Amino acid sequence: MATLFTFPGQGTQKAGMLTELQSFPIGQALLTRASDHFGQNVLELDNETALLDNRNTQVALTICSYAYAEILRAMAIKPDYVLGLSIGAFPAAISAGIITYEHGLDLVSRRGELMSRAYPQGYAMAAVIGLPLPVLEQLLEAARAAGHVVYIANINTESQVVISGRVDSLQAVCEMALAKQAISARLLKVNVPSHCQLLAEQAAQFAQAFDQVSMQRPKITYVSANAARVLVPLERIRDDLTHNMARQVHWWETVAMLKERGVTLAIEMKPGSVLTGLCKASMLDTISVAVESESLDNLAALMRKYG
Repeated sequence: MATLFTFPGQGTQKAGMLTELQSFPIGQALLTRASDHFGQNVLELDNETALLDNRNTQVALTICSYAYAEILRAMAIKPDYVLGLSIGAFPAAISAGIITYEHGLDLVSRRGELMSRAYPQGYAMAAVIGLPLPVLEQLLEAARAAGHVVYIANINTESQVVISGRVDSLQAVCEMALAKQAISARLLKVNVPSHCQLLAEQAAQFAQAFDQVSMQRPKITYVSANAARVLVPLERIRDDLTHNMARQVHWWETVAMLKERGVTLAIEMKPGSVLTGLCKASMLDTISVAVESESLDNLAALMRKYG
C-alpha cells in the first residue's frame, strides 16, 4: 500500500483559502513566515480581486496546499509520493524537501509575474469534456488552419482535455466541440495559456530564477505530471519545475503509472477537489479523497486503513 498527496493547479483558487489556515498553528506559522518573507501580509492576497492577478494566485495556492500537507503530516498522515498539477508541482517539491518554503515562494512569485507579463489579456484555458482526444485534435488542426491560436494543454482523462490559447480561438473550438456532442466545453478561471508552446520563452527566462535556489534530494518520491514518471536526479526535477508551464500535462498517464506502483490512497490538498475527481476516473480501485470535503479525523482513519 502507498499514499499519494496531490496538489491542485490554478482554477481551484478561492477567496478565504488562506484565512482558513489561521485555525491551525502550523497554518498560522506558515502565513507568518510568508508575510515576513515578502514584507507583506499575505492575507491581502486572500480576496477575489487580488486573486485575479496571476502572481497572487500562484503564491496563495502554494501557501495553501503546502500548509495542508504539513497539517496532515503532523497527524501522521504522510505520503509516499507527491504529485502536483502545474503550479501544484511547487508545493509538491517543497513538501518533498527538494526546495525550501521560502525559495518555493520566490519561484512561484517570479513564475506568476513572467506568465502575466507575457499575456496580460486575451488568453486563457478551456476544458472540453466528453469528446475523444482524436476528435478534439482534428478540431484543433482545423482551427489552426483557419488562423486560430490554440493547443492541447492537459490530458486529464481519456475524455477530459484542457486546451490553451487565445480567448476567441478557445471559444471557437468550444463551439465546435459542442457541435460534435461534447458534454461540456467552457473557459476556465485561468488567464494565461499554460502548458503549451506559447510559454516556451517565459520558461527559458524562468530558468534564471533557479540560479539562487539550492535543491536537495527528495525525501518523498517526486512525480512529474508532465513527464508522467518519477524523477530522482535533481537536474531533471529542476528542468521539470522550470519548464512545466510550457509542457503538456499527462495526468491520466501519470496516475495510471502510480496505480501500477501500488498507490491505494490519494489525498488532494486544498483548495478544491478537481484532482480527486480525475483520480477517481483513472484509479478505479484507489481511495481518492480531498481535504476540502473530508474531516481530518476521517483522513487519519483512511490513512490507517489504506495508507
